Amino acid sequence: MSENTEDTLGALERAWMDAWIAGDRETCARILADDFVLTSARGMLMTKDQWLDAIASIVGESFRWEEIRVRLFGDVAVVHSRTTQRASVAGQDWSGRFLLTDVWVRRGETWQVVSRHGTGPLPEA
Repeated sequence: MSENTEDTLGALERAWMDAWIAGDRETCARILADDFVLTSARGMLMTKDQWLDAIASIVGESFRWEEIRVRLFGDVAVVHSRTTQRASVAGQDWSGRFLLTDVWVRRGETWQVVSRHGTGPLPEA
């Protein structure tokens, strides 16, 4: 995998979560593909439109990447990560460590995320 692609995808991951924390719906909408689906750690399946609509009730205070591993398969990339976040969902604390798996697809010159699967919060070690 080219270092440039790994850097690009890492930057896009960070831009997405930075936009979420900032409530920047426009940037999130640009990063998410129209056919995006989230399999949430809370057991919900959410489309792009549902996720964008939920930004108001999913309040992020901080998001930190502990580890990111990028695996490239042509025009598809799988990004595995371990993260820590401080957040609340509909007023309930949803802070902790999570494992995330994101699938990115390159369409032309643009990478967009088509899927995220979240696991957590993880138990304290």
